[in-house]
Amino acid sequence: MSDPRAEKLAILAAYEAALADPVRLVVLLADAADDDDAVRRVQEAFDLPAEQATAVLDLQFRRLSRATRAHVADELRILRAEWGPDVPATVAFTSRCSAVVTVDGDARTLSAAGAQEVLVRISAHLVDDVAVPRMCPVVAEVTGSAGGPVRIRALPSGDTSCEYADDPPP
Repeated sequence: MSDPRAEKLAILAAYEAALADPVRLVVLLADAADDDDAVRRVQEAFDLPAEQATAVLDLQFRRLSRATRAHVADELRILRAEWGPDVPATVAFTSRCSAVVTVDGDARTLSAAGAQEVLVRISAHLVDDVAVPRMCPVVAEVTGSAGGPVRIRALPSGDTSCEYADDPPP
């Protein structure tokens, strides 16, 4: 089974290497005869495996901006950091459109137009306000949502997942 964090880290590290010298990257690509040659050139120039070189080739030119390079650097900082232990949380749906999220006794009510939008807001809150600042995954037990998730996991990397009661055990 692959590790999504390690895969994302490898791709972002490849971006970082290539974006550190964007002129060299563009010259390599301009001189390439075809896609296979471009992959080979990027592999050799930046000492990358084929999968990472291909990911670099999939970059869009807007990724060359300072803001995007800074965003990649920030993502790498988070992925390379030591993450602390899981932070427990609870999510109690009070209606189809509202839920109370509690972390360390601090409760926040989140509302939206529907259950799916509430889940999006919950996930964003758990990532942005808890997981990233603390550099710890958050595992929230969910109640009050018939047919909805029973557990939400939010990672400092921004990834979230929902576990449902009928999911097979891991």
